[in-house]
Amino acid sequence: MAKFIFDTTADDYREASKIELTVPDDMTIFEYKTICIRMASALGYHPETISKAFVETETERKTFKDLINELTKETV
Repeated sequence: MAKFIFDTTADDYREASKIELTVPDDMTIFEYKTICIRMASALGYHPETISKAFVETETERKTFKDLINELTKETV
């Protein structure tokens, strides 16, 4: 298993100081994209900003909104 880790020790950073995602070594590029979206969401990027960076078509935008809604439900 591989790990994506965001770690900061900055004193003025008031968000999560460590975020770690464990991912399979054999994930596809599409799974990698999903992990990147989840990391950006965990880091506090606004859903519209993430959408502009990762989503290309209207169909993907609808799926992306469903993903963000699902992530929000799990963390609340």
